[in-house]
Amino acid sequence: MNEANVESSITNTISMAIAIFDKLLEALNSKDAPGYVIGVAKDNQTIYRRATGLASLEFAVANTPETRMRIGSTTKQFTAVSIMLLVEEGKLDLDAPVSTYLTDLKGPNGKPTLRQLIGHTSGVRDALESTAFFLTEGLFPQIPAGLTHKWSSEFTSSNFEPGERWNYSNYGYMMLSLVVEKVSGLSFAAFLKERLFTPLGMVDSEMVPNDMDLSLGLAASHIRQPNGVYKRGIYPCEELTGGGGIVSTIDDMLRWMVHLRKPDRVGTPAMWAEMARLPKFNNGVEHNYCFGLKRQLHRGVKIIHHAGSTIGSTCMMMTFPDHALDIIVMANRSDSDPAGISLKIAEGLLGSALQAPTVAAKSTGREALAGHYCSPTTKLVFGIKAHEEKLAFSLIGTPEGFLKDQGDGLLGSDSTSGEFTLRYDLPETGKRIEQIEFENCGIKETLIHLPDVAPTAQDLAADLIGTYVLADFNQPVEVIIDEGKLYIDLHSRYAPCRMPLEALSSDAFIFTAALGGRPFHGTIVIERDGKKSTGFFLSTSRTRNLYFSRSK
Repeated sequence: MNEANVESSITNTISMAIAIFDKLLEALNSKDAPGYVIGVAKDNQTIYRRATGLASLEFAVANTPETRMRIGSTTKQFTAVSIMLLVEEGKLDLDAPVSTYLTDLKGPNGKPTLRQLIGHTSGVRDALESTAFFLTEGLFPQIPAGLTHKWSSEFTSSNFEPGERWNYSNYGYMMLSLVVEKVSGLSFAAFLKERLFTPLGMVDSEMVPNDMDLSLGLAASHIRQPNGVYKRGIYPCEELTGGGGIVSTIDDMLRWMVHLRKPDRVGTPAMWAEMARLPKFNNGVEHNYCFGLKRQLHRGVKIIHHAGSTIGSTCMMMTFPDHALDIIVMANRSDSDPAGISLKIAEGLLGSALQAPTVAAKSTGREALAGHYCSPTTKLVFGIKAHEEKLAFSLIGTPEGFLKDQGDGLLGSDSTSGEFTLRYDLPETGKRIEQIEFENCGIKETLIHLPDVAPTAQDLAADLIGTYVLADFNQPVEVIIDEGKLYIDLHSRYAPCRMPLEALSSDAFIFTAALGGRPFHGTIVIERDGKKSTGFFLSTSRTRNLYFSRSK
């Protein structure tokens, strides 16, 4: 095929893809709901800029391609680059503990290195993720600046030893932005503007760490309620900062991705090479979270990406470097799927370059796997069930997705814990599987199958009801039984606040509560001295084994 024919073929492919994108957006468009802004570039040329829905329901203002939106955790790559610029200048050491620079951190949260914070292998506890729910007695108001850091520095335990595992942490990136401020002498917002946004021509991007602040051209965030009505989304903390505080536009983010693929204005080649290198756990196993970005394969094609969400806004930034394809999808509504939309756009343009998609593992013939499992060592609770003839899973009480076949086992992925594999031996027909092997971050552990029928609340009440204290903060809660159901009662002075407990066994429970306007899920595993309960360990997707001791 000659050069003219190749060019014609590419043009036709793009034209057909754009027609598909327009149909996709038609289904997403609404004149009385929040919406999306979408940008696509191929070979450094913008080929698609569209907006749907309203930037503000309150004022009936439409989104446009120039509308600014929150990018949430997509911010993290900018924080990582900021750290690396200071490393290049000799002002920071990636492998020094964060307490070297934040000297007020005396406990375990000061132990991880900057590299471990960047890679989410730090194990730090984040007070905002679940502890604040108890410290504010379920009210979870707007947490003032400085308080999250103060609370988090008071923990006497960590999620795990630094470098041992992978667990997503917004607080880790908040600490990194504090390090940037401490060492550079600039506010984090000023550093981003001076060192990144201005050199790259990202004129509409800025750090806006607080949803109570006003910012010109910024779409309002919206949370869809169960009845279909939207409410204003406000992040319950004044310090989004390095973990998720940037607002931007599709044009600015497309400029960023061009530079990300071929950096020529910010940083040195050595710096960017270091940022692209796959990091390792303490055991030498590699993982794919590199300096605020995930680097992996999608259907056989290299992809660099990061998602983001706040309360009522979502984002997906995705680039396919070998094909010079850049995609940014932002939405100012909680009921949105920017990752799914981005992949549909990519599939429309990449076509035959992609391998056949992997499909969810079938549940037929694996009925013995169904149920909940618990690790005697880490207290991890894992669930498997059949859904539409496919194997679905939950992790730490949170419904996550589907398992896929991989070799002699199953493969799964969770946004806060990373990829994992399961291995098992199918029993004789009619018998249950008693245990499975769970491997995550190169660490294997045995999960024990919990009983098919759990004890009733009445059976458990005599042993469990009583007062328990969140050890690091001397914050009491009470396990109660009311109308035949077990609850953790926060005894709030402001409004009734109870967390219903669903028993999986006499020692393992799952719960759902509301955190900052969104549901959050978790597990409770009872600690015993012989037969008597002496406390419990609470885990959520980003907090592991927070200990509550039983009050005598």
